[in-house]
Amino acid sequence: MYRTATGTSLWRLRRYLGDAAAAVAAWYGAAFLRIHVPMPFTRFLLPGDRLELAHEGVLFVVVLQLLLLYFFGFYQNPEPRPRMQLATHLTAVAMLHSLLLIGYFFLQGSQFPRTTILLFLILDLLALLLWRFSEQGLYRPVRRRVALVGHAGNAASELESKISTHHWHGLDVVGYISLDDESPENPLVTAPRLGSIDQLSRLAEQDLFDDLILVTSPTNWPNRVLDQLTEVRSPHLNVLLLPGPFESLVGRMRYRWVSDVPLIEVIGDHGFSFRRPAKRAFDLVIGGLLVVATAPAMLLCSLLIPLVSRGPALYRQTRIGRHRQPFTLYKFRTMVPDAEAGRGEVLATPGDPRLIPLGAWLRRTRLDELPQLFNVLGGSMSLVGPRPERPGFVLRYLEHVPGYAERFSMLPGLTGLAQVNGEYDSSPDNKLRYDMAYRANVSLWLDLSILVRTVRTVLTSRGV
Repeated sequence: MYRTATGTSLWRLRRYLGDAAAAVAAWYGAAFLRIHVPMPFTRFLLPGDRLELAHEGVLFVVVLQLLLLYFFGFYQNPEPRPRMQLATHLTAVAMLHSLLLIGYFFLQGSQFPRTTILLFLILDLLALLLWRFSEQGLYRPVRRRVALVGHAGNAASELESKISTHHWHGLDVVGYISLDDESPENPLVTAPRLGSIDQLSRLAEQDLFDDLILVTSPTNWPNRVLDQLTEVRSPHLNVLLLPGPFESLVGRMRYRWVSDVPLIEVIGDHGFSFRRPAKRAFDLVIGGLLVVATAPAMLLCSLLIPLVSRGPALYRQTRIGRHRQPFTLYKFRTMVPDAEAGRGEVLATPGDPRLIPLGAWLRRTRLDELPQLFNVLGGSMSLVGPRPERPGFVLRYLEHVPGYAERFSMLPGLTGLAQVNGEYDSSPDNKLRYDMAYRANVSLWLDLSILVRTVRTVLTSRGV
């Protein structure tokens, strides 16, 4: 997600403070009403000393509110939500908040009045609705002018389209700058050509743009090297890059030196051999806990699916895993039996007639993916990694997406960086960017972070 650090901090801080204030106001408002105002279905007012219980619980109330709003994606980005979706998600937050408070006070053995929590639910929902509806109208991103530099092909066109569609990022594409003085024959970018790279200093002096985004060609020779090597590379083969000034400025890298010449390790072990046992242990422990925790949901799915559609509840499908080895992936069935008979491998679409009555809901809530926990325990998958694709799609992407073969150096995952950051219709090229970013930064902490963000993705029905 593209935003300035200052802009991100300001809108997120404003939301934290407003949401915390709503929780505090609703909490003390509920206590005040029960102490001073007669309520239906109650016989007495609460004694004033019960306000002490409210003091003791206010910090937990605020923290719980912020956590629930985080998991429902309210701090993910400043994108305005449709009013009905906003109201629905805030209602779910308020109700879940109240249920967790009841459980908290019950386990504490505290005699906190249930009517006060009911009042809190109503007041908190009203406060959140009022605050969030008004806050959405307050967001006015500072507009920044963007020029695309380089190859005006599919990647640049996709980026231009994303910027145009997601206007709340605060970006406007004002043009593109070509690699040479010749204008491309069939540029896919709709913005005007501002000039060539040789004219860049003059264009910058004219204050035509605030940001430059460099877009490389998908056919440049480093990508071809990557594709060739992933076919035959041994685990001991490393690939290093002699960087120019630009590559030396890019983020965190693994450097090696030959005398006083720096080389960037593009492909190497990156500590994988050391991390794999720890990652496998992480998968077994967390995966085992998730199997226990989700067992009631899996049992319910196993009973409901045969009731609404003829056929078994479980569905087996061939996917391509690490080192391009096929394996059997398990899912709960969301389509009619033989859904692909005569059609071959076809992606599901919204409103797909092949879906069974519960199919769309199972997919939206990701409950259909739960049996893959047994793939994780069996070792054919990891909890976090690139999502495994079907053989036909793999062949297609290997042919058309440069560098795609590199993702098979990792175990496929139940979830991944593309699933928590991307959109449902993200292109294979874009998913590959996320997969490579994960490979370069893999750690148990990153895995845990992605698993936590997956909960948010499920609750908001967003992501890939």
